[in-house]
Amino acid sequence: MKTTEPKKNQKTKFSKYQLIFLLSILFTLHINAKINIDLDTLNNRLSVEKYKLEKALFTQVEDLNTENLKINDFEVIELEEEVELGFDTSQHLPKNFNALKGKNDIDWNTIEVIELEEEVELGFDTSKHLPKNFNALKGKNDLDWSTIKLIEIEEEIEINFDVKTHLPANFNPYVGLVKNDVIITSIN
Repeated sequence: MKTTEPKKNQKTKFSKYQLIFLLSILFTLHINAKINIDLDTLNNRLSVEKYKLEKALFTQVEDLNTENLKINDFEVIELEEEVELGFDTSQHLPKNFNALKGKNDIDWNTIEVIELEEEVELGFDTSKHLPKNFNALKGKNDLDWSTIKLIEIEEEIEINFDVKTHLPANFNPYVGLVKNDVIITSIN
């Protein structure tokens, strides 16, 4: 088998392609490694935070070696920041003005609470589904409730077994019932 020596031009072309190929592989590996490192540190931070949160949530109170603290042991520091408006507000208020005057003079029992009705949005025009000239409030006050007689319909209850077998002998549910000042002792 006969081997031939590559030409000089082919050697430089081939070596340029090899160099570009190697550099692109190195660049890709470097970027990939950097991304993995960033993700690993983020995952570690998240897992540490998750561990701390789970420990705080699920640690039994009995397991804690803490002592009971008294409220008097804490020193409360109230910071009052003074708001600087850039002008003297007392010049714009009446003489002897007291913002707290009458604060506790309100009788809340005399104040009527008014409920605001929220408008319901159905998402379509309801007038298309109603008769022409429909008024939901028409005839609202036309009824005279004193002229209407209410009739109570007594429905007979059907039980699928003999109730008398479960009641005492000579049982009468109406014994002692008073109707129009008459004591009922039996139905017979």
